[in-house]
Amino acid sequence: MKKIISTALAIAMAVCLNTSAYAAGGTMKNADTILASMSLEEKIAQTFMVDFRTWNGEDMTVLPAVVADAISKYKFGSFILFANNVKTTEDTLALTKDLQTAVTKDGGLPMLITTDQEGGSVVRLGSGTPLPGNMALAAGGNLENARNAGRIIGQELMSLGINSTLAPVLDVNCNANNPVIGLRSFSDDPAVVSCFGIAFNEGLAESGAVGCLKHFPGHGDTAVDSHYGLPLVDRSYEELRERELVPFAEAIKNGADMVMTAHILYPQVDSTKVYSSKTGKMESRPATMSHIIITDILKGEMGFDGVVCTDALNMAGVSANFGEVQAAVEALAAGADMLCMPAADIGNANGLKRFETLIKGIAKAVEDGTLPQSRLEDAVRRILTLKISRGILQYDGSLLTAEKAAATLGNPGFKAEEMNMADEAVTLVRNDSGAVPVKLSSGSRILLMCPYANECEPMMNGFRRALKKLPANEMAEARTYQYSASDYSASGKLLEALKWADTVIINSEISSAAKMKYSSWFSCGVKNVTEYCKRNGKTCIVVSVDKPYDVQLYPDASAVLAVYGDKGTGPNLRAGVEAALGVFNITGTLPVNIPAFNASTGTYSSEIVYPRGFGLKVIVEPKHVAGSLGQRLVNNSGRITPADLQSNTKK
Repeated sequence: MKKIISTALAIAMAVCLNTSAYAAGGTMKNADTILASMSLEEKIAQTFMVDFRTWNGEDMTVLPAVVADAISKYKFGSFILFANNVKTTEDTLALTKDLQTAVTKDGGLPMLITTDQEGGSVVRLGSGTPLPGNMALAAGGNLENARNAGRIIGQELMSLGINSTLAPVLDVNCNANNPVIGLRSFSDDPAVVSCFGIAFNEGLAESGAVGCLKHFPGHGDTAVDSHYGLPLVDRSYEELRERELVPFAEAIKNGADMVMTAHILYPQVDSTKVYSSKTGKMESRPATMSHIIITDILKGEMGFDGVVCTDALNMAGVSANFGEVQAAVEALAAGADMLCMPAADIGNANGLKRFETLIKGIAKAVEDGTLPQSRLEDAVRRILTLKISRGILQYDGSLLTAEKAAATLGNPGFKAEEMNMADEAVTLVRNDSGAVPVKLSSGSRILLMCPYANECEPMMNGFRRALKKLPANEMAEARTYQYSASDYSASGKLLEALKWADTVIINSEISSAAKMKYSSWFSCGVKNVTEYCKRNGKTCIVVSVDKPYDVQLYPDASAVLAVYGDKGTGPNLRAGVEAALGVFNITGTLPVNIPAFNASTGTYSSEIVYPRGFGLKVIVEPKHVAGSLGQRLVNNSGRITPADLQSNTKK
């Protein structure tokens, strides 16, 4: 697999290198030539990845003149877009064009324009193909799906003038309590994460988009979200090398443009502290500010020669203990090359002054030797080299049209691939008495239940699609019902709905250990429904739509499925309903171990209830489904087994 991916990336890079050198007045320029022409302030601004989510209280979907002027003045190196900015295809394309026009107006260089388009639970685009997400891809066991997911994301972004995405996530989600990674991770097995992460990154490279491996050296074994606190991973470097660092090391060997650092403390790796001018005391260094982790390990021992980007510097993992100037200086000095959101939450003209303060503060650090000028120039050189190799400095807005973007985003081919990915991911964990597939007949009544209103339509869409594919004699009626914190017991309107149905398909949406306890309405509601159905002879199929650790919770369910995604606009919810109704073969397997949950302590134990790789198979008989879909049998071509994953070998 390494050879295949390395060859593909080498070809892609060669194409870029042949077409993307920065040209000015007909003279080809390399990174050092460009660097030599830049002022100190321009070098500093080149390391900035800035954001403007809102402006004067409104989402910034159009570039205000004052922001355009600031971009022209400072010549920022990169811009990050959020959901606030990218609501429609037409507006997003116009915005990226205006951004590039502004930055190049007075001789500035085109920007790296990026966003967090990971697929699944983290997507930014208001239009396009959401995809089922990383854990779903790994559950399907098909590396080609991961490669195609990267390609689809890359092509959609590139059509909008967004030349980068902060993905793939290479965190090994080995902590079931992890509040921020979860479904964003491919697996709790570093070999699985390596294989799928590399394939995903290869797909991005094929599209021409710049990928960014995150969150180095690993955010998978944390119980704190670094957006709101400072996680600590008390593991030795040797232990990290055995697990967390494996996917990063493998992906770097196979070609990687960018790596994002994590705001996490690793005291056994770096126990040094620095005086904080904000708190007035010595503070520990998170990975983002650790010379040992970034320069010695990532760039030194692991040989990464691309761009190191920080996670957002406004996150509490950094901003709680350090002011903006000190955080930026310390990150650059540690070896970071690009500063993500060094001055964040700027939403009006008055706030723009903070950029001036920040640039002057970093310049002072260079002048007094706190930040060596050679380190700053190395950072800028790496950024310029990336922009040259990926063709960013050859930006031509005339090649980007609204027609091309509209034809690319969410096109039927991408949607078909998305559906296939979601279908292959569906995992059957329990199937008492063969409840799945549901035996339908004329007059069957199916109640589709979910905790959020935006999940009703995707579930009903799955039902409608299923009826079109099933034999004519297998007709049924379906209704949706949203259960909530005020309506989750088998009484009142819910009881009326349950009495009407003979089959219930209910979503279990458990995002944290706290919701695993039946004191939470999220799990208690599902439990109440399964118990009622069992007492009254009704079929009840539970579909785990968030982290799959809840598949152990419902002993009275007739069957339990996992689909690894709960986005109302995503394909996972639809796939869960179609799988339950027998539209396609169920072949997915768990990409993570399911540790036993101890309700009395509210924590997970070391006992494994269902092991990684577990999944019951359901092969739909050809006669069961109408049309060509009925002929769809298990095909192992392109799929991988746990043994393949352990050896990093593509089958």
